[in-house]
Amino acid sequence: MRRGPTFCLTVLAVAFVSISGMRAQTLPPEVAQYGYADSIVINGKIVSMDDRGYNANPGRIYQAMAVKESEIMALGSTDYIRTLANQDTTVIDVGGRVVIPGIVNPHSHMFGSASIARAMGIPYPGNGRSIRVQAARDMETTRLRVETAIKDTVAQMEPGQWLLVGIDENREEGTTPNKIFSWTSRGELENPRRLDPIAPNNPVLISVVSRLTANTAALEMLRELVEDFDLWEEQELPDLEDPTALGQIGLGAEAAIEWEIWYANQPTAVLAEMVRRQWEQAAAHGETTFGSRTYNPRIIDTVTYLNRTGAAPIRFMMLMETHRRPAHPDFGRQLYKMIGSLWGLGDDMMWIGGVSSELWDSSFPLHCFGDDVPAPPEIKIREMCREPGNLFWDAMENALGAGWRTAGFHGVASDGVRRYTRMIEGAMQKYGLTAEEIRRRRPTVEHVTALGTVPDVLAKVKELGIILAAQPTRLYRTEDYLRDYGPETIRFMQPVKTWLDQGITVVWHGSHSGFATQLKIYMDRMIFGKPVLPEQALDRVTVLKMATTWSPLYLFMEDKIGTLEVGKLADFVVLDKDFFTIPLDEIERIRPQMTVVGGTVRALQADFARTLGVEPIGYQFPEGSWPWLSGGGGPD
Repeated sequence: MRRGPTFCLTVLAVAFVSISGMRAQTLPPEVAQYGYADSIVINGKIVSMDDRGYNANPGRIYQAMAVKESEIMALGSTDYIRTLANQDTTVIDVGGRVVIPGIVNPHSHMFGSASIARAMGIPYPGNGRSIRVQAARDMETTRLRVETAIKDTVAQMEPGQWLLVGIDENREEGTTPNKIFSWTSRGELENPRRLDPIAPNNPVLISVVSRLTANTAALEMLRELVEDFDLWEEQELPDLEDPTALGQIGLGAEAAIEWEIWYANQPTAVLAEMVRRQWEQAAAHGETTFGSRTYNPRIIDTVTYLNRTGAAPIRFMMLMETHRRPAHPDFGRQLYKMIGSLWGLGDDMMWIGGVSSELWDSSFPLHCFGDDVPAPPEIKIREMCREPGNLFWDAMENALGAGWRTAGFHGVASDGVRRYTRMIEGAMQKYGLTAEEIRRRRPTVEHVTALGTVPDVLAKVKELGIILAAQPTRLYRTEDYLRDYGPETIRFMQPVKTWLDQGITVVWHGSHSGFATQLKIYMDRMIFGKPVLPEQALDRVTVLKMATTWSPLYLFMEDKIGTLEVGKLADFVVLDKDFFTIPLDEIERIRPQMTVVGGTVRALQADFARTLGVEPIGYQFPEGSWPWLSGGGGPD
């Protein structure tokens, strides 16, 4: 009698297990393991970009994708992916549109802008005014226009108010931004001796590309902020014997003015919102991850605030450039040794990717050709070529010895990159590092506008495993190089195909336009209607790999982003045109419709939102606009 109830319970238990097992067997394995998908994307052309080779194969193509939490749960046909959804799953029917991995931009400086600041009611520049002056045909007439505008403006200002002056190009009279930069970068257009009599009581900055001209009132405010300012500036601008005497200051000083003087009284939360809005714009343009140098401590505080509060709409790899903040040069030389190596620290939304130095060589006309390309003395004197003993060289050599990775360096021209490799080799010798240790850190150089194919330079690039981050829009400066250095310079203009053919890793880095607009340059090699090394043209799949599949190698995130594969982070973009099949001339008109970062929609344009029956999300492109990021984004 006592065995009866026990036997019945046993039968019931076996029956329950059997029924549960049968139910589990009817569930798709993904659901059995993870539960139903949080969202699914169906009826699409989902291009995985998971072929990592240097070829025109984009990898596997699917109809649909399932996302669970922040990761891709499954890829397959629409019918199968529907089986992974239940009544709580969000269904995104993309209606045949193309879906690609999120764009990975390892070099872009998005820390807010003047236009965003003003839209938020943040005074810019500080409590002062900003004006723009159009350049003239020659330097003397341009100087007259600038000085007249300054004189008229300060007459209406209170003493102590800042005046920021921008000089616009005048293409009709043949005055390009590079010509203006040439006039200003050596204190020839303006200097304190000329500015002080017309603006004795107002700090004045004339801003042209990556160099500023300051009057004495502005310099005195910087000296009050930074005790060793003049000594430091001699290290930042080694192409000038006495920069501050000429009123010349660099971007490190500019960042100090902007973030420590103009924004001094702004709460971190307010500045973080300014930055977030620009990152939101980037998301609308299809970017899901970017990297940048952080060249001022307040910038670091601002972006980490976004991470701490969970407000960052896209992923960010931070390259420390804290030695760029004006201070005593000896402090900068030792900084990274004192704090120890922090690279790799962080999470999937924000992490430290190493240390960087923009001012290695710099943008035209400060690029470093050295002996590779001859030119008259008045041209060569402008070249910025780092040497041992300079703060920027010594700080980076010491950082390598302390275990840091070096990345994000300006390697605009051939000798600039050669000097970068020599700095690395100096650190190897000084600290007993091997080439294999350096290769594991994946050093990078940026822009590579005029790197060319100089054999000894490329040999060292390959030996040390240096990643080249190439910016297509830099080819627009080809005419300037040809004008100053002669027709043979054309062979230096970003021969990306040759680099790839030689087994060098090349990734795309953007600026402030839509990714497709820029990638098209590498497909047709046409600048201002003229061909630039047309034999270097690449197919569209290869150039997209530079912005997706290969770019995460720069960021040490290749196992998490860059391709659409099960287990990777769900970062993807829905396009309004088929990048892979439309005519070449239409590629630059591609406009992303939806951007998803880690399974969360960060941008959704109004037209596509109406199709889905939901509200738009994030930054909206102005009606009829081209996909350009507004408001700039700081130095590049």
